[in-house]
Amino acid sequence: MFELESLESLTIQVADLEELPADIAKLTRLKSLRISCGCYDRPAPDVKVIPKEELAFRHLPPEIGELQQLEYLDIQYSGIRTLPPEIQNLNNLRSLDIVKGFIESAPDFIYKMTWLDRFLIEDKPFHLCNHGDD
Repeated sequence: MFELESLESLTIQVADLEELPADIAKLTRLKSLRISCGCYDRPAPDVKVIPKEELAFRHLPPEIGELQQLEYLDIQYSGIRTLPPEIQNLNNLRSLDIVKGFIESAPDFIYKMTWLDRFLIEDKPFHLCNHGDD
């Protein structure tokens, strides 16, 4: 999959993603990345939803910061507890949504990302004081 260098949008929906491989950086034209674990939103009748505390997907690789064309990053229902500082290298990122995970507050570097139009953690929007609207 990571040989698809011209790919612009990628959605990953799995029961339990173990990790996002470092090879994600090969998707140099990627503009939209959506990740959803646990199939929490539409479980099959005989399938038990994995509690997010038990999900293996707990961090984004530092290589995420190499996706220079990325505009939209949406991660839902994961074990992620922190964001890597490399996120601040994503100068084209406009929207960052991390919901139904374990991040409780915005990391300090997020407030330096004045180009972000939207930042949402756990259904709580954060005002980033960009665009001159202090």
